[in-house]
Amino acid sequence: MGRNMLWMKECKKTVCSIIFVLYAAAVAAMYITQFVPELKDAPAKPNKGALQPGEGYGSTIKEDPAILMPAAVESLICEYLEGSYRAYPLLFYKDVRLKEEDSAGIAAVIEELTGLTKTELDRFDAYEPERYEAALHEDGEQSIVYKEAQLPAYSLRADISYERFRELMTIADEIIGGASKYSEQFLLYNFARVSMTYEEALAEYEEITDEENIAGSYSRLYCDYMGIILSIMPVFVCAGLWQMDKRSRMEELIYSRKISSLKLIITRYLSMLLCMSIPVILTFLHAMICIGKLYPEKNIHFGNAIALTMVWLIPAIMAVTGTGALISELFSPLFAIFVQGAWWYIAVQSNQNAGSITKYSLIVRHNTLGSMKLFQIQYGNFVQNRMGYLILSMIVLLCTVIIYHWHRKGAGHAKKILWKNTVRKSKA
Repeated sequence: MGRNMLWMKECKKTVCSIIFVLYAAAVAAMYITQFVPELKDAPAKPNKGALQPGEGYGSTIKEDPAILMPAAVESLICEYLEGSYRAYPLLFYKDVRLKEEDSAGIAAVIEELTGLTKTELDRFDAYEPERYEAALHEDGEQSIVYKEAQLPAYSLRADISYERFRELMTIADEIIGGASKYSEQFLLYNFARVSMTYEEALAEYEEITDEENIAGSYSRLYCDYMGIILSIMPVFVCAGLWQMDKRSRMEELIYSRKISSLKLIITRYLSMLLCMSIPVILTFLHAMICIGKLYPEKNIHFGNAIALTMVWLIPAIMAVTGTGALISELFSPLFAIFVQGAWWYIAVQSNQNAGSITKYSLIVRHNTLGSMKLFQIQYGNFVQNRMGYLILSMIVLLCTVIIYHWHRKGAGHAKKILWKNTVRKSKA
């Protein structure tokens, strides 16, 4: 079979399958329901002095050690005194209570940060958590009053560097068991969020609407939404095609052909990537047209936005498709869907909407038009993350070729017979 004929056949088989239609519909639905509303109106310029009492200009995450360090240390001391640590494995709340030796480890972290010893902490019996209380005034009116936590006197040691502080937070998170407030992905989100001033809100507005940044701001938000759906749906397309071959008994026909396993798997893999990229390309083109209409007076530069979108989304599609192919070939298409579903669920639940880009999570989140500086701070993690999944996709693809070739040689069939005989003997 000629290379072009095989390529066209695989592409046709993909786009004509029902599962691909469902994939395209899911991608379109995510785009229309989540991102299109962001294209209806441009962000409003903040108006100084127009706010009502109690309103603000929003909040932002600012990696400022002067803000982050005291807040995180106070929280750690509070949780030590309570004897209870809040963690969110898979984003479900978990009340963690440590053994004595682990509790001593947290005390050692606190001592290095503040000088407070374990003895001093354990002897402090006047602790009260921060809280809101109802206060009754002389005129009979009630109001809600904030009460600060009652803690032993301490101060953050001046000789503790920010780098050492981050290391100690990682140690505390590992002792707690991971996914705590002090973990890499949650630390900034929990302790570095501050209210924006008018000047900061205006600066962010001007940053978003700058000709150089408009496309990038919208592309980050586009990738945030689309990355969620593209981290799960490609496995259905991949598993569906593998199952289609099994049902139509194409395996025997394919195995008998002289085409190499490498060529066949690579062609199938690339054809799936191309076909699954089409809905993404179409939605992104629509987004660029709409962005141009939102800012008709601006000379918008889309080059960097296109590059960012490819770097953000393509590795996710490649990794999900590659692992789906490997598991489908090694075990079964249904098991591939199950594994990918579990992986996707963990990735979704373990990420904050913004400010938590890690080196390992399948899904990268940045659910805001603003906070460009926050994204720049985490850009190193972003690049390592995407490159890691690009490499992973190559590895699993190579493994798929090896397993596929092994099956073509009859090893897979012999293994199935051996398994069936073992099951029969166990039932006898």
